[in-house]
Amino acid sequence: MKAVRFHEYGTPDVLRYEDVEQPLPAAGEVRIRVAATSFNPVDGNIRAGFMQGPIPVPLPHTPGIDVAGTVDALGEGADRVRAGDQVVGFLPMTGPGAAAEYVLAPAALLTAAPASIPLADAGGLPLVGLTAWQALFDHAKLTAGQRVRVERTLGIPRPT
Repeated sequence: MKAVRFHEYGTPDVLRYEDVEQPLPAAGEVRIRVAATSFNPVDGNIRAGFMQGPIPVPLPHTPGIDVAGTVDALGEGADRVRAGDQVVGFLPMTGPGAAAEYVLAPAALLTAAPASIPLADAGGLPLVGLTAWQALFDHAKLTAGQRVRVERTLGIPRPT
């Protein structure tokens, strides 16, 4: 299979598109045929080597902590999903990422992909969704029954 990996820390120039072995799921894991991943600032910081202390990764490393795709194979005990399920998830930051044709993921970290958007678009949801959840519930302390208004701005100043 093909994967994007880096063998040394540095600028985006260290990324290589190369052949790697297709992974096999261990107990509790599933293999996902990747439809999409995204590259977030944390991916860039890992690639640049800025996160070697808190997020050590073995080299070579495949980036992409967000994943959307279709479950392809199941490891023993991975019973939360079935082959053919479309899923999204936030992969462990210290393991191989989803910038590949296939990636392994703990089944417990996956959820059903939203049916309302194309699977490839769902690849950008996990990290930003987790960030929004943390902002609302961990930091703003939102509780049951409360409401939040979300506005979209285009960067155009409003008249005052």
